Amino acid sequence: MTDALGYRVTVLLFDGVEELDAIGPWETLRFWQVLTKRDVVVRTASIDGRPVRCGMGLMVTPDGAVDDGPRPDLLVHPGGAGTDLLRADQGHLSRLRSLAAGGTLLASVCNGSLVLAAAGLLDGLPATSHWGVLDELASRYPGVDVRTGQRWVDAGHIVTSAGVSAGIDMALHLVDRLEDAEMARSVAHAMEYPWSPQTPVTTPVGNGEV
Repeated sequence: MTDALGYRVTVLLFDGVEELDAIGPWETLRFWQVLTKRDVVVRTASIDGRPVRCGMGLMVTPDGAVDDGPRPDLLVHPGGAGTDLLRADQGHLSRLRSLAAGGTLLASVCNGSLVLAAAGLLDGLPATSHWGVLDELASRYPGVDVRTGQRWVDAGHIVTSAGVSAGIDMALHLVDRLEDAEMARSVAHAMEYPWSPQTPVTTPVGNGEV
């Protein structure tokens, strides 16, 4: 692990977040925390630490605010209707740029990739998103190498996934990348979730390594 604090994972929550975008990766990574012998700590965080109302109406109380405590080693940025506000929130975009510059591995689910793109973090990189926003991603952010037909795309210091349930596949890939395929299979087995480690684009180098 990176230091005495262990490997720190934050799953971001915000008003309008798509429930499975956030909860799918969170539960996958929490299973990793439970099953691994390594020191992994997974938490949820909203922008200000307050409860959020998700896109389908679920109320969730996070563990704290996103800026509380040490910088996370991995930040999962879900999608949902609430990303429209976050894409225009210069403070949040600056936060993401600062995290990336500090070595945090960023992972988006669904249209969370549009927030990363708005922060300028996907320029020159392969990336994907929900099929319904791929055209928008390509037209608004022409510097992004938009990939279609893939559940997730690993560009090294940033990993993006397609929509909703694809975030679980991406989280399992992250377990594979950060530990090994055997642990990822153990997590998938515990979740009774079918998973394959194969993906056309994987460049697991650079920031975010354990």
